[in-house]
This record gives sequence, structure tokens and C-alpha cells, in this order.
Amino acid sequence: MQPTANAHKASFEKTKDYSLALAWMVTGSYAVYLFFSENTVANLGKEDHFFEWLTAICLFIASLLFFQIFLTNKNTFCLLLSLLLFVGAGEEISWGQRILGFQTPPSIKAMNVQNEFNLHNLSVFNTENFDKTRKKGWTRLLEINFLFRVFCMIYGIVLPLLALLSHPIKKMIAKYEIPLPPLSIGLFFGISWLQYYLLMTLLPPGRMEEYYYTAGEIFECTCSYVLLASSLYCFFSLQRTNSRLKEKSYI
Repeated sequence: MQPTANAHKASFEKTKDYSLALAWMVTGSYAVYLFFSENTVANLGKEDHFFEWLTAICLFIASLLFFQIFLTNKNTFCLLLSLLLFVGAGEEISWGQRILGFQTPPSIKAMNVQNEFNLHNLSVFNTENFDKTRKKGWTRLLEINFLFRVFCMIYGIVLPLLALLSHPIKKMIAKYEIPLPPLSIGLFFGISWLQYYLLMTLLPPGRMEEYYYTAGEIFECTCSYVLLASSLYCFFSLQRTNSRLKEKSYI
């Protein structure tokens, strides 16, 4: 049976608060370019500064929430998402290297474009070569930034959309309990990408490099908002389901 208009309306009502919060957070993040000076914007996007830490915090909390779901229903997909987001949080701050002050092992340093203790800056995954030139062609398919965007679009938009349009896919997702966000939440991955693209198109030339770099940090941060919202939605949905099951068991 295909979802009715009333079902779609009920689904929207459940996610309305998430959507409103994401609209404010995503748009507000990019708005720093409107309200702050060039130096302030550049500083906000630097390593170990505001947007990088906010990204790591959002990913870490989302990881904990998916892990809690796994502990409750032993869902393998939730465990995989939890591990993936935990690695993402650690990678974002180079596993605390600059805070703890430990040195990069020589074997990793030799392969890392920024000489840091992380995976995403290894030459095979980084957006730049060792000579600071940007990669071209097929080598870009292994860039972590590209893979992150592909993951966000598939997880937040493609799969939820297919679940709406295809009953067999919806049944498969339900059968394996794949923890997807509703499309009204996942669409903000696309909204953030669109704002990022427009911003990079409209920014005036001739500014310091860090000024433009902040836009990429904001994009990552806004995607982490959406991932956090997705984990919250899945977590509270599971709680509501468990509460209904308990009520039925008492009847």
C-alpha cells in the first residue's frame, strides 16, 4: 500500500522541529560571511577553531546515539554508523594530536600531506598532492571530501527518496532496520551543498586563502548537524516504538 497524503502530513509533523532547527543552523553558519570581518571568518575556519570543533562534537554525539541504538536492538547498521562517525570525529581533530602534543610516526608522516596523525590527509585521500597542487581526474574519486559528500547524499537523500518511491526498497530498509533519516531531514545535505556552491561562486576574489577555506569547514560542519539530527530522530523514534510495545504488553 502506498503512503497516503495523511501519512506524509503526519511524517512532516514529526520532523518539523528538526527541519526548523536545521534551517536556522545551516543558514546561520554560512551567514558568518555576511556579518563578520575577513579575519574573523578566516579564524573561525582554522584548525582547532570553532567550526572544526563543532563538527567533531556533532559527529561524536551522533556516534554515541547510534551506539546506544545498537546496544538496544543489536542493529549492525547502527554499529557501523557509530564507528564511522566516531572515526570522522577523531579525524576532524587529528585524534587530538595538537592538544596532546604527540608526534606523528615517521611511517605516517612520510605519506601525510600535512604531516599529521590522521587518515584523511594521507596523499591518496587528500585533495592536494605534496607539492600543494590540486588533484585531477580519477584520483579525485578517492578524496575523503568527495567520499564524505557522496555518503551524505546517498544516506540522507537518495535512499530516503527511493524508500518513498519504491515499495520493495522500503520493505528492504524496514526488514534490515536501516536507520535512515526522513527526507525532510536528509534534504538539508543538499541545501547545505547548494549554499556552499552559491557562496563560493559569489565570494569576491582577492581575499586571504583562509577566508575561502572556511566555507569548506562550514559545509562539513553543517553536514555534521544533519547527521546529528538524523541520529536524534532515529534514537527518539526507537524510544517511541519501545514505549508502544511496552504499553501493548501490559494490555
